Amino acid sequence: MVQTVQSLKVFNTLSGKKEEFNPIDTSNVKIYACGPTVYNYAHIGNARMAVVFDTLVRLLRFVYPKVTYVSNITDIDDKIIDAANELHLPIKEITEKYTDIYNEDMAKLSVMIPDIQPKATEYISEMIELIQDLINKEHAYEKEGHVLFHVPSYLNYGVLSNVNREGQVAGSRVDVAPFKKDPADFVLWKPSNENQPGWESPWGFGRPGWHTECSAMSKKTLGLPFDIHGGGKDLTFPHHENEIAQSCCSSGDIENPSSYANYW
Repeated sequence: MVQTVQSLKVFNTLSGKKEEFNPIDTSNVKIYACGPTVYNYAHIGNARMAVVFDTLVRLLRFVYPKVTYVSNITDIDDKIIDAANELHLPIKEITEKYTDIYNEDMAKLSVMIPDIQPKATEYISEMIELIQDLINKEHAYEKEGHVLFHVPSYLNYGVLSNVNREGQVAGSRVDVAPFKKDPADFVLWKPSNENQPGWESPWGFGRPGWHTECSAMSKKTLGLPFDIHGGGKDLTFPHHENEIAQSCCSSGDIENPSSYANYW
């Protein structure tokens, strides 16, 4: 039963203003928040995000009969690979250690474990499926073992962060990879060498890009669209911007960012 309360307002980065919160389905409010990359101890930013969303989930559970809260664990990433090489330890040993420590630290802050805490390595097939769908719809392309999202194919790019694509590229100090069709294109899949973790794919042995992971995991665990997508403010660009681009292009509703999530 939905409790009668004064209207709840949240700041929506997508619109740039406070909005009254109206869930898609009042019988099950769905939330996804980007969790930590587990290669070291949690920092204050990781903790702040967890506490903020824990507070929000508790409030929503007072109002609505069910809230499904998903927050992922990124357990495959270049930072993790670098840490494993530096410490001469298996990647799984590092990720399991710091996942356990993260959850223990959050428990000390009275933060509840999310209803679902997916690990990126458990959703590789869903990521490959998403990437292939984007290729089929001509929003992505393969070059030299890399698969990249073609940013000019999505005219709404920048809708969340208001980042000007041309200005961002012009101001970049990073050399543009020669295999990119456009300097702003971002990686969906990258090749792995024999000393790096990877999985077989239609594009060869490799691993997913960071942005691919959250789009695939949120869709699999919550379905689309869902109510709230969140994370640290520093993720607005490029991570969340890129998530919107690839998820909307995959769904086919490229004119409507809310076809992925309503509140950001």
